[in-house]
Amino acid sequence: MLISAEKEEILISQSPVSSMSVPESPQPVPLVYTDVTVVPEHERNELEKSISSLEGEVLELKSKLKSLDEKRKEVLNKIIDTKGSIRVFCRVRPFLLTERRPIREPVSFGSDNVVVRSAGVRKEFEFDKVFHQSATQEDVFGEVKPILRSALDGHNVCVLAYGQTGTGKTFTMDGTNEQPGLAPRAIKELFNEASMDHTHLVTFTMSMLEIYMGNLKDLLSARQPLRFNEASTKCNLNIQVDSKGSVEIEGLTEVEVPDFTKARWWYNKGRRVRSTSWTNVNEASSRSHCLTRITIFRRGDGVGSKTEVSKLWMIDLGGSERLLKTGAIGQTLDEGRAINLSLSALGDVIAALRRKKGHVPYRNSKLTQILKDSLGTRSKVLMLVHISPRDEDVGETICSLSFTKRARAIESNRGLTDELRKLREKKISELEEEMRDTQESCKKIITRLQEAECLLSDNKKLLRTTHEKYEEDIEEKLLSPINHLKESDATPKSSDKLVKISKSSGYVPRFMTSTVTSRLRQTMSEKEINARPQSIRSVAKTLTQLSTSQSLSLSDSRSRGLLRRSYTKPLQAAANSGTPETPKRDAKDTSLQRKNISDTPKSKMVTSSDPNVRAKLCYHRRRMSSLT
Repeated sequence: MLISAEKEEILISQSPVSSMSVPESPQPVPLVYTDVTVVPEHERNELEKSISSLEGEVLELKSKLKSLDEKRKEVLNKIIDTKGSIRVFCRVRPFLLTERRPIREPVSFGSDNVVVRSAGVRKEFEFDKVFHQSATQEDVFGEVKPILRSALDGHNVCVLAYGQTGTGKTFTMDGTNEQPGLAPRAIKELFNEASMDHTHLVTFTMSMLEIYMGNLKDLLSARQPLRFNEASTKCNLNIQVDSKGSVEIEGLTEVEVPDFTKARWWYNKGRRVRSTSWTNVNEASSRSHCLTRITIFRRGDGVGSKTEVSKLWMIDLGGSERLLKTGAIGQTLDEGRAINLSLSALGDVIAALRRKKGHVPYRNSKLTQILKDSLGTRSKVLMLVHISPRDEDVGETICSLSFTKRARAIESNRGLTDELRKLREKKISELEEEMRDTQESCKKIITRLQEAECLLSDNKKLLRTTHEKYEEDIEEKLLSPINHLKESDATPKSSDKLVKISKSSGYVPRFMTSTVTSRLRQTMSEKEINARPQSIRSVAKTLTQLSTSQSLSLSDSRSRGLLRRSYTKPLQAAANSGTPETPKRDAKDTSLQRKNISDTPKSKMVTSSDPNVRAKLCYHRRRMSSLT
């Protein structure tokens, strides 16, 4: 089968021999790119204008929100000051299933007063609000909730649960899993309010300690193993007051709480290690004061904004009790005495603050020393007094209610005329209405602000994505010719289907493999070529490569003779003369020969090593073994 010379040239260029030679530089391939993700220039300008407009709108909304927030704070402070910076509530414990309900109950109550009858004596006590026996945890928290907002606004807030042992103080503060108390609800509310504050960055830390018989105990620290009979209440905690009057407890563990779940976990951990003991009144009586401190760090989102620090104290006080009734002896008796002394000191401090005395006896107990900056000026105090409805507890109930008289920060309604009382209630009502309107306005602006921030974020993301894509495409365009050439070298073309050589396996088609004879002839030819003069070596080497790679068909005698003479005559001439001589030809022969060469296409000419012989050779796909 004959194959044309044009096709043979293609096959020669892809032979194994030519692949080992210096590769020719591939021709550049024209490339066409289409940018489908790049925003046109005019759309990009419009997007940048939209982002700039949204940024201005966000700043304007934040400014309005900030002014409304200041107005809300002012109105809230007026409401609290009108009602009293120290507010006292009363909660009446319901009868237990094991308790006998008397026919005539000794304690009766209204919405803001409690009346106690004992031994023919009637005593009445007034409060800011009285929670009846049917009141739920939600009802109690609803009255405490406004004061929590003051804590976020930068005021120190103190919430205390006071009362006789077994009247439900711990239930009000801690609650249960089904009915959470004030402490977990307050912590959750703080996180909810902080999440809706778009003008400040708010973070929280938490600490818990116990005051047991005048000593401080860190409830959140890692508990160390104690030796037998060693007092477990001693702890290296010191109360310090800085130059600004802020109280710090040196050595107290303070943990950062990023969310409500973590805060609840720490709170439960501290509550489990609190000291309790059995008494005649309560099987698990709290024998100490448990103090939970939430420190609030509030910083504006502007550059150079200062950080405001405020504290929220939630305190479950130890039960006030008469020692004879509890039947306490030994260490339990000492615990009761320590509790009563600290409660008495607390009452003295609150009474001094109410009367606005120059000297306030904070140093009479560790409890009042710790609460010094949370009971004084610019602080908000809320006390929940718990009483029992039982006839057997009337004496303790009167003692607890008498304690609250010193804690009242507002004048008794009894001392006010009807007209003044109505004016006061009207003022509070107007302030609360203004407060609701301000809160509604804040909610609307917050909604608009969230929408604007969301749209601004989306536009910035779109611009950033398209801009990065544009830069990547520009870089890809700069590197694409090189990358494309690499890919074109690695990717077989349609014309390469005739010659598919796997680089990984080294596979060569069978018709391209060299035979034993061809390899032997190539070795001998290379040796002879190396021994020839430089002028003849290139011609012989070319013919050798052709004979090896393409297996020339030399079946006729003339072709074989030409091939033999191409190897022998140059060698004889070189041996005789030592230097190659150019054969002499006359001008006529030379011109005629040139004409014949020019008339014959180069693609169909095969030149032998003999300069005097020009011949056309036909190519055949036949192995060199056919020469034998």
